[in-house]
Amino acid sequence: MNQPHCRSLEDLREACRQCRACGLAATRQNVVFGEGNSRAQIFLLGEAPGAQEDESGRPFVGRAGETLNRLLWQAGLERSDLFITGSIKCRPPRNRNPHRAEIAACRPLLNQQLDLIRPRIIVCLGLVAAQNLLGPGVRMGDIRGQWFEYRGCRVYPTYHPAAVLRHTVSAELLVEDFRALKKALSSAG
Repeated sequence: MNQPHCRSLEDLREACRQCRACGLAATRQNVVFGEGNSRAQIFLLGEAPGAQEDESGRPFVGRAGETLNRLLWQAGLERSDLFITGSIKCRPPRNRNPHRAEIAACRPLLNQQLDLIRPRIIVCLGLVAAQNLLGPGVRMGDIRGQWFEYRGCRVYPTYHPAAVLRHTVSAELLVEDFRALKKALSSAG
C-alpha cells in the first residue's frame, strides 16, 4: 500500500490510524504513533508496541518505559524534549518481534515522521530498531555506541531499556550512551 505524503504530524497520525498496510491492523487496539516534541533534536526509535502501549496508544509506558524515563533523567535528558516512537506502529501478537514485511510496511510512515520532525540524532533502542535503519545483518555488540547515518540524521544504536530489566546490560551503560548523545548535541552547537 502506498501511504499518502502528509504535511503535518497530525495528518500523519491520522494516516497511521487509517493504515491497513499489514495484517497487524486487524488485531491492534490502538495505533502507537509516537509522542514528544515535534521539533526534537533527539528521536528515540524503539521496536514494537507491547500490550500496555497497544492499550494506551502511547510508546514506552510499561516497565521498559519507566526504566527509559529513569535512565534519561540520570543522563540529564527529559523525555518531553525528545520524540519517541517504534519501528512499527501496531502491536505484534504475543509481543513477538515484528516481521520484516511489517517493518517495511511501516517504514514510509517512520520516514515521514523523520522528515516532519527533522531530528539531528536518531537513537535506535534495541536490535530491531537498529536493523530497521542499518540493515538486517547488524549485531548490537558490534554497532552499539558508534555513529551511522540515515536520511541525513546521525544514528546512534544502543540497547533497549528492557535489557536493563532482564539484567543483560547495566543501567550505567545506557546512561553513558544517553550522556554521549547530550554531549554530541552540545558540541555540535
